[in-house]
Amino acid sequence: MSKTISIFNNKGGVGKTSIIWNLAVSLADKNKKVLLIDFDPQCNLSIAFLGDEEFSVLLEPKDQTPFGETIKAFALPYIQQSKMGKVYTHEPKQKTDNGLLHLIAGDFWLNTFSDILNVGTDVISGSGLYRFILPELIKQEASKLNSVDYDYVLIDLPPSFNTLVRSALYCSDFFLVPCTPDLFSAYCVGLIGEMLPKFIRDWDQGTQRYLESDPNDSVIRQKGQPKFGGWIFNGFDTRKRDGEKRQVGADAAHHRKISSAIDSKMVPSLRKISTYHAIPQFVMHEPLASIEDLNVMAPDSIIQNAPIKYLQKHRPTNELRGRGQWAQNQIELMNQMGEEYDKLAEFVINNFN
Repeated sequence: MSKTISIFNNKGGVGKTSIIWNLAVSLADKNKKVLLIDFDPQCNLSIAFLGDEEFSVLLEPKDQTPFGETIKAFALPYIQQSKMGKVYTHEPKQKTDNGLLHLIAGDFWLNTFSDILNVGTDVISGSGLYRFILPELIKQEASKLNSVDYDYVLIDLPPSFNTLVRSALYCSDFFLVPCTPDLFSAYCVGLIGEMLPKFIRDWDQGTQRYLESDPNDSVIRQKGQPKFGGWIFNGFDTRKRDGEKRQVGADAAHHRKISSAIDSKMVPSLRKISTYHAIPQFVMHEPLASIEDLNVMAPDSIIQNAPIKYLQKHRPTNELRGRGQWAQNQIELMNQMGEEYDKLAEFVINNFN
């Protein structure tokens, strides 16, 4: 059965889009079938995956596609007319070596959709739970459209606790939390520990009311149980000492603070959820993956629509580099981080079941 994974942190600038994109590529390269859902109104994942010009074409309404070819084409008819809209899946500009990789493109209209969703009316009352599992419905329709049983569905999210985030978490089997070496990351993981149990209480309350009128609904029973899969340390700097690469002192200190906050704040709070086990046995306070600061390579990756492990196949963008080829140390770092994403993908395959 497919597993749905949200990449989430209420803090911005932690590299959610880069992580979800590169993780998806590594999963596909391991011969997995992956569906990406861009549930962030900023649509950075869609731009990285498709290219900015290609993505802008999908936003345009036409006679045959009045809502464009984005997530809006499914969601708007569903919300306004209570009928399934049209799902459009797109392939990446940079093809993967193996597997299958599809995207449901985002749309700036998601800001409006977020305002339409109402926790009190839709969730707590139980009357609109299906409005809050839109990613699950999209996955089902995409599977039918392409005759594909996806192994993994990865959801990119905005940096907030808004209704889009709730919707994705209610549909998710697991969620991963990217963190960066700064003062706020440790604080934010504590907030996730505070907020998620409240989200689940609201869902459980609405589910109980909903099932009183429809006790045979198997879909709703399976939702609202997101498990913490672990965290990812992203964007730190290293220095070589005694021939060994180590995190610089300040970043290493932030690493320790985040690990401590995971262990002492987030995990204990999530263990208090009584309706399911939100903390799998494999969870640890150390990160599942450590992604170094890629400096100019990260924006170049976005501009060229090439994930890190494939970036060296492309010449550096002139606007960013002013030179015609990658330096050897940059190629080595690309290879190292590509291997790190491959290890993360292997961890997901072996444990997220």
